[in-house]
Amino acid sequence: MKTLLILLMLSTTQLATSQNDTLIYVGDPMCSWCYGFSPELDKVRAAFPHVPFEMVMGGLRAGGTETMGELKDFLYDHWIDVQKASGQKFNFSILDQKDVLYDTEPACRAVIVANTLKPGVGYEYFKAVQESFYVQNNLPADIDTYIHIGQQFGIDPELFHKRFKDKQAKADSYSEFDLANAMGVKGFPSLIAKIDGKLYLVTNGYRKSDEIIKLLKGRGME
Repeated sequence: MKTLLILLMLSTTQLATSQNDTLIYVGDPMCSWCYGFSPELDKVRAAFPHVPFEMVMGGLRAGGTETMGELKDFLYDHWIDVQKASGQKFNFSILDQKDVLYDTEPACRAVIVANTLKPGVGYEYFKAVQESFYVQNNLPADIDTYIHIGQQFGIDPELFHKRFKDKQAKADSYSEFDLANAMGVKGFPSLIAKIDGKLYLVTNGYRKSDEIIKLLKGRGME
């Protein structure tokens, strides 16, 4: 996989305002390669514990109208590839629920809402949503699932429900999808590093942590 650090030609965004070096992760909790990448990203974050970390939801299949039945063969092949590359556990049973829509917007919205209600919890919530879908096979549009996950992080269920159902929450999701697109991100997972005020695409797709850490240190991230 060709993954040289590439300078991103970006217009001004809120991600470029801070002077501190920053890691910016663009992903979708229902993206299988993002699920596979999570253990690697954990290691990258651990290697740079003092570097601020930000997330942008990508909206892999936001508003998707295709069902599990229609996507079964496609998804199965992808999940097998991710499992082989990452070692992550998959429960394939959900692929037999033919009428379930594969719409990733609710999951992205849940992450945004969780991080709004409890700043800093977004990434751990993101990973919990991944496990909920890929291992426990909870349905992607089930708000009760997202409320329950929020409770695990100390988020009030009634407040989460109210915020999740608010029209603004959905608008916030699509704003992040637009931001990811404006950043030039064409696939997930994507990891961007801001070093000395410049933005670099570290990886667009799954990549092992040791390679990423080496690249970032070579660029001067500490």
